[in-house]
Amino acid sequence: MEDRRNRVLEPPEGIPAKNMPVLVPFLDRTSVTGGTVAFTAGLIAALGAVLLFTGQYGTAVPVFLLVFATPTSLYFGLITIVGSLPMRKLTGEPFRLVNGLDGAVAAGSRVSVPLDGRWFVTRLPAPLRAQLAAQRRLWTLGPFFMLPGSIVPRRGKFRDAPAKGSTTFLAESVSPGKLVRLQRRLLAFHYFLGVGITLVVALLALWITFDLPDRGSVLVPSSLALAVACGLAAIGLTVTGLLLLRPIPEPRWTELFVVSGPASVNLFGMVTVTGRTVLPDGREVSVRAGGSDPSLAANIAATGRLSVLGVPMAGKVAKAGVPGHAVFGPVKFGR
Repeated sequence: MEDRRNRVLEPPEGIPAKNMPVLVPFLDRTSVTGGTVAFTAGLIAALGAVLLFTGQYGTAVPVFLLVFATPTSLYFGLITIVGSLPMRKLTGEPFRLVNGLDGAVAAGSRVSVPLDGRWFVTRLPAPLRAQLAAQRRLWTLGPFFMLPGSIVPRRGKFRDAPAKGSTTFLAESVSPGKLVRLQRRLLAFHYFLGVGITLVVALLALWITFDLPDRGSVLVPSSLALAVACGLAAIGLTVTGLLLLRPIPEPRWTELFVVSGPASVNLFGMVTVTGRTVLPDGREVSVRAGGSDPSLAANIAATGRLSVLGVPMAGKVAKAGVPGHAVFGPVKFGR
């Protein structure tokens, strides 16, 4: 019997975008969460400004609060105001499929696609660029777009000219191994970025230790402990990042069929799905997905398919994804 299940989640064509599974709850939750984080971080930044003015806790404590709370508030406020909120307002309109990408050009991470007499310009990380180069296919909704397999909208800009220095965006096949390696490099970059942030926290914590006017304050040993913990965390992040850069053999996918309910969005905007599957050894177990990439759980729920790197085992966590797409994340198998 022919298997008619979809192999990957894509937006519905010709009907409102709100009919795409999980999209509207995901946008609503990220809007609320992003707005809450931006507001809370803004209050902490304001507290830092007040403490800096009063001088009660020295200089290091308010600087610490300002250095981390201000960019956090601005970042989450920006992605809410220009991202999830305007995207949510457009979900009554249908997505538009742009296929073939004839005439597309690229300059580094910036890809420019000719569309309606103008250029649609956006930035893409390496895994998504590789996927787009191979598939030559994306979905647009106003200034937003998605690639097949993804439920995370990205924003582009319509311009009169392509990005400066652009050359032809060549069609190029991508092997599963190449896509996994590109994803691992991107993760390694984020780990090394985390190392830098952690070291900044450690230095500021040390400054707090020596700067506090009240030497008997509980903040003195607490900040010292934070500095030590951050130093150890930086070592761990560095090792993890280096391990991700190691050469890996060509991955082998194991495809499983999953019976599940619809995917759901939790309080923090993570998309999760729970179901049951049969492992290669014949054991029927539960499986739960929901982690760094919300698109993974959404694809499992929409397609009934789960692809795992290597051989899945009961009671273990496995690395999963959507072959040919920049969608990766962990799944947990029950016993």
